[in-house]
Amino acid sequence: MPGTWDVRGASPRKLTRALHDFLDERGYVCEYEPPEDEPYAGSGVAIFKSELIGKKDSPRRDIAYIVFGLLLLPSILLTTLGIRFLKESRYYLRTIARISVEGEVYPTKGGEQGAVPSEALDVACNVSVALDVTAGVAQDDNEIVRPTEDKHELVRLAEEQRELERQLSELLPTIASQEH
Repeated sequence: MPGTWDVRGASPRKLTRALHDFLDERGYVCEYEPPEDEPYAGSGVAIFKSELIGKKDSPRRDIAYIVFGLLLLPSILLTTLGIRFLKESRYYLRTIARISVEGEVYPTKGGEQGAVPSEALDVACNVSVALDVTAGVAQDDNEIVRPTEDKHELVRLAEEQRELERQLSELLPTIASQEH
């Protein structure tokens, strides 16, 4: 179950950048993409969305593949198949922390009606931030082929989710207070 927070601040870009740095400092590889604004016609309000996907890979071995590969090695006809099982026993366990940011930006004092929010002298934003952490066998860029079913990994994943939620709960109010 993802953790969610509602935050009020002044700059969606600063918030998104701070969340990117948050993931980066915790060992997640994450590309920064600024939030995209979608202005409401004539209202001066803009809706923005952003999703940060941080990933951490750790090499693992599948014991069942190793055992099966070793059992096939002594057989001359199945040696090639045994070697293949040994090679395929290596995989990466990927942990993905996904932070979704969604909100609205509107001009306050100093902003002109109809101005683009990023050009207004003073803007405010209401933001909803959600965090979800998943883990499993890695494939391609951000994909998980098979979610982990290992009990130890599920416990580790739940602990990591709780710790990231705790740290994010501490970080978000400080980001909002620094913007004013």
